[in-house]
Parts: sequence; structure tokens; C-alpha cells
Amino acid sequence: MATATKKAPAPVLGRSPKAAAPPTSFLDRPLRGIDAVYRFLASLKLAVFSLSSLAASLAFATWFESSYGTTAAQDYVYKSTWFAVLLAFLAMNILCAALIRFPWKKRQTGFVITHAGLLVLILGSYRSMRTADEGTVGMLEGETRSEMVRRNDPVIRVRELDPHTQEPGRSYELHFKPGPFPWGDGQAHLHNLFDLTLSTLSGGRMPMPSRAGETLSQPGDPFTLVVKQHIPASAPTVLHEAGPGGDPMARIHLQFKAPGMPQAREALASEDEQWFKLDRRFYRVARSVDPALLAFSYADRPELVEDFLKPPVNAGPRGLARFRYQEKSGQIGVYDLPLEGQEGKSVKLPDSDLTVKVEKLADFPTSEGGLFRVLGEAAIPIGMFQVRKGNDPEVEHFAMAGLPMVPNVMPNLRDPAAKPAAPLVSIHLMVPPVLDPKTNGRFGQIEVLAGPDRSLYYRVFGRGKDGKTELRASGPVAPGMTINAFGGGANMPMTISFRVDDYLAAGVEKQIFEPVFLPRNQMEEAIPASLIEMTVGDITREIWIQRSESPDGSSYKPVPFGDRLFEIAYDVDRRPLGFDFKLDKFEVGFEPGTEQATKFVSNVRLIDPAEGIKDRPYTISMNDPMTHRGFTFYQMRYSALQDPYTGQRTGQFQSVFQVGVDPGRPVKYAGCIILVLGIFTQFYMRAGVFTDGGKKERERAVRQNAAEAAPVKDLGPVIEDERL
Repeated sequence: MATATKKAPAPVLGRSPKAAAPPTSFLDRPLRGIDAVYRFLASLKLAVFSLSSLAASLAFATWFESSYGTTAAQDYVYKSTWFAVLLAFLAMNILCAALIRFPWKKRQTGFVITHAGLLVLILGSYRSMRTADEGTVGMLEGETRSEMVRRNDPVIRVRELDPHTQEPGRSYELHFKPGPFPWGDGQAHLHNLFDLTLSTLSGGRMPMPSRAGETLSQPGDPFTLVVKQHIPASAPTVLHEAGPGGDPMARIHLQFKAPGMPQAREALASEDEQWFKLDRRFYRVARSVDPALLAFSYADRPELVEDFLKPPVNAGPRGLARFRYQEKSGQIGVYDLPLEGQEGKSVKLPDSDLTVKVEKLADFPTSEGGLFRVLGEAAIPIGMFQVRKGNDPEVEHFAMAGLPMVPNVMPNLRDPAAKPAAPLVSIHLMVPPVLDPKTNGRFGQIEVLAGPDRSLYYRVFGRGKDGKTELRASGPVAPGMTINAFGGGANMPMTISFRVDDYLAAGVEKQIFEPVFLPRNQMEEAIPASLIEMTVGDITREIWIQRSESPDGSSYKPVPFGDRLFEIAYDVDRRPLGFDFKLDKFEVGFEPGTEQATKFVSNVRLIDPAEGIKDRPYTISMNDPMTHRGFTFYQMRYSALQDPYTGQRTGQFQSVFQVGVDPGRPVKYAGCIILVLGIFTQFYMRAGVFTDGGKKERERAVRQNAAEAAPVKDLGPVIEDERL
């Protein structure tokens, strides 16, 4: 019986029979996701993106540092979180790119070493970012220091004084990070690089979040301290505002315009010079502004305002004494006495039983007690009078020219406890000003008077054709009104004018700080200031504090709160060095005839008992630092000392060292060495010095591909029937 046969299809070369797919595990998808992430971290695309981002960030940091200083670049770039994340991505990419090629072949030796060097370098940079520190040390000859001042880490120090001994008690250290940009009072605080970029692109017009109102005190502290405003580079100034119990003050502009000048110029350049605050002793303040004297005074009685507007100018060089007294009828009498030739003579006041004797006329020098800065005159005419009522004892009276508010009866200096006698008369000594360009350089005098009704008045004295002083003009003046005092005509082409911009009948002065703009190379020497609000009990005060200009000093400011007294200082953090070093000698070399320094040399001695070092000498110069225990001391600069009273230089110099410690520096050096070694190895292995450049691997791969592509000669027995 014939049996039908069926031939099985011949197998195809390189293709195996289809097998059943293995069952899918629940871990397959997560594993495939992890594998995809791993391959992405090892991809060339991520490497290009990471390196491009790093290059762009470093370029931006370089520009940013040149524009805003090293501190700003450290805060917003090198020590920021986003920069650390960027370095982490780059390190992960380098690590995965190396691991995905494992096991490594011999020809990949340079590749592996290079990637290892990059990882070590990034690790060292991260360690430096987290652990590196720097500060300054300032020393005079003979001084010893054992700590460095960390000027980029501000601290507000608060301490309470004992009310009886005035000794400081417990001290509180409040650390805060104000940042390198001003904030508070409408200014923006830039929290990160994104804010900064938006602000830069918008030209500073885009509003940013502010840190004004940051509370630094802790719940257990006996006070509440809030930082309301911060200025990284500050300069002191004075704010004038109305306040109870204040003194009269006015802001006066004095302008001059010479022939050919397009517009008038300010004779008092700064705002502080334009403000005239009255001294309670005299109620007059004056400043000599060549070629005129500008004065501001106050009078609390209408009759003194009348005397101001209508002064006698023809009474002679000694002037005139105007006596106001009570007549027998009870009325107020006025008697004018020209003083020329009256010294030693007596006169009886009309309709009274008062007799006045002119005892002495003299010029009171203002050089003592700093009165010249207040009165603006080298000497003030003064008159001494003996006034007798009937047969009563004589009472000594005084009068000072231009100062009608000064009491006419002075206290007894020999017996301060004695009660002064009551004045019998009121004396107003009126002496015309001396205008002599040859002696005092003055061609005129401008005076502004504040009256009791808050009105302002002015008068102008000038020189006449005969050289004598004459009253040019007088009358009321309103704030904002410009008065042409001198010139403007054919004989006097130069014009001098003045204007009262502001007047405070009761004003107070507050010291505040305002931003200053420094050159880029001086931004690291800026002096910051902060406005803080401090509350003790139910009393709240606003205080401006500024960091001390000294590299290693702090200046405390007393602030009373009722019966409690606190001291506050804008200070910086300090870090102990663990050893002492003493400055023996400091030398500064200058260019001949200039103040430009050419060299700084400090001779110091190191004292470290822990390492058995005692008085080891070192020389620190501009290019020769000192290193000990990881701290490196660089000769940074010098500071010339000034006398606090005269403002003159004392001839002493303070040596200022820049101190840095960086535990990550050896790791970075090691990474650089490994990186260079890897590049060297990779280059020369590719060049065929240590290998054939992969020639044998390529030949082996060609032979293997040829073998797989060759036809199969024997396919084995043919299956006749699939059932067999």
C-alpha cells in the first residue's frame, strides 16, 4: 500500500523556527524604564546639553562677576543650588557614559582615565563649594591675631547693658544673608538667577519679591528684631523731618551765574550743606560761601522781626544798642544808643528810673568751642552794660551782635547754683556786617529769619559806592521763591540768588544711609548698612546700623527702650584659626611723589603650641603667601590710620591679609592630573604607540561577518514525512 509522503519545507539559512514568546513579567516595564533612563544619562545628547549649559553658565558668571563683584557671583552662580544640580547632571552623564561601555577594552584605557579625572574634578569642585571659606585679618605692628573675619557673613549683635554698672550682659548673635543687592523700601531682593535674569532683561523695571520684614530674633529673645531695608554699598546722610521738640531748620539754595554760563550753579553742592539747623544756644547759624555770608536765624518776638527788617546801618562801626524797657506809665519804651565813643559813659533811659552804663565793647573770638562752624564769623561784637534801677545794685547785662535771642543776663559762672538776677532791660545789639574783599573776601551778606508766626523774612547787605555797608533789600519770602540778591546789571554781570526750598518750625535730624555707586574694582570694599526695627516691650524703634570700616572691628550703637538700654552692632562672623600669628613689621613702598603703593611686605611670627611651633618667622608679600594648617595668607592691601579728632593720617599702616581655606583644592588638583594623564594616554594609544589602534579587532570582526554570510553545504537528512 502506497503511502503518501509530504516533504517539510527546508529551513532558511540564519532563521530559526519561530518559538513561543516567553511570558511577560510585571518587572519588565519598570526595568525597561530604568534602562531607558540609564541610556539617556549615558547619551551623547545629554553630554552636549550639559557641556553647553555649563559653558553658558560660566560665561554668564564671568560677566556677572565683572559687573556686580565676586560676592554676587558666588551667591547667585557658583554656590547656588541650580549650579550644583548642573554639575550633578554632568557628573552622572560622565559616569554613565563610562559604565555603559563596561567591560572596558584595552584601547579604552585613556577614555576611562579621562572620565575618572572629570569625576574627581567635579567632586573637588562640589567639596570646595560646600567647605571652602575665606576672610580677612587686619593687624598693626605688634598685634597678635587668632581668628579671621568673615566679611561675607554678616551678623547683627545685640547686648543689654546693666542699668547700674553699664556693663554688657548677655549677647545675642543674629545671622542673616542679605545678599549683594539692595532691598526694602521699594527695592527688590533677587532670590535666584531667574529673578536676576528677568530683572536684567526688563532693565530693572520688573518687580521682584522683597525680603523686607524678615524677623531674625527667636521666640525666647527679650526683643523682636526685624530687618526692613538693606544697602550693600552705603554712605551716611542726614534726614530732616518734622518732629516734636525739634529745632527750626531750613534748606536754602545759594546759586550764582557768571557771564557766559548757560544756567546758574549751586554754591552749596551737597544737601547737608544746604540745610541750616539752628543752635539752641544762639538760634543762628551761618556759612561763609565766597563771596558772601549766608545766615539763618530765628526770633520769637514780633519786635525782633521789625528790627531785622529795618536795621540801622548809619550808626557807626560800633553799631547801635536798642534798649526795650518798661516806662513809669507801664508802656514799653524803646531807646537807641549809638555806641561809638560811649564806652565808660552812662545814660538815663527816658521816662524811667533806669540808668545804663556802657562798661565795655569788644570782639568775642569764635575759634574756641567750635563756634566758628556755627556762626561763620571769626569774631562776634559783644557789649557789656551795667544797668541800675534807682538806688538798687547794678545788674550786669550782655548783648551779642546778630544774636538777639541770647539772654541778656548770664548765670554766675563762679557760683552755678546761684539764681541769676532778673533782666532790667532787653538789649538788641545791632552792628552792620563788615564787607571788605581785602580782609574777609566778602562782597555781601544774605540772611533769612524765621518769625514766631512761622513766616520767613530776608535781608541783603551789600557794599555801596563808598565801600560802606548798606541794606539792599528786605521783606518776606515764601518757600520756593527765588530772590536775586546781587548782580544782574551792567556793573555787576555776575548774579547771586537764593531760594528757601523747605522750612521746618520744629525739625529733627536722623542719620540714615543711602546707596552709593562704586567702581567695579572697589565693590568688594563696600560698607553695607541695614535698617532694623527693634521692639522691647511696647516700645518700637527704627535704627540704622552700618558695618564698621575697620577690617576686624565692630561699632556698637546704644539704643534706649524706656529704663532699659541695649547696644546694637552690624558685625561679621569670625572663625578661629587654631593658632596665633603676630605682626612684627610692615613695610609699604610707594612710587616717588605719589601715593600709589608698589609693594607690601609683612614680617610675622607663627605660634602654634599644638604642633610645637613657637615664634617661627615668615615673610608675607604680594606674591609670596604663607600656608599653615590649610589656611593661606595673602598680602591683600594696607589701610592708613587717621586721627579720629583731626582726620589727619598718623603715619601708621594696618596690614590686611586675605585668608582662604579650601579642603577641596587637593581633590581638584588630583582631578586635573588624572584628566591630563587620561588625555595623554588616549591620544597616544589612538596614535598606535601602545596598540595597533584597534586593527586586530577590526580584522576579527571582518572574518566573523564573512563566516556568517557563507552558504551552508550540508543541510542534514531530508524529512520525508512530517509524521515520521
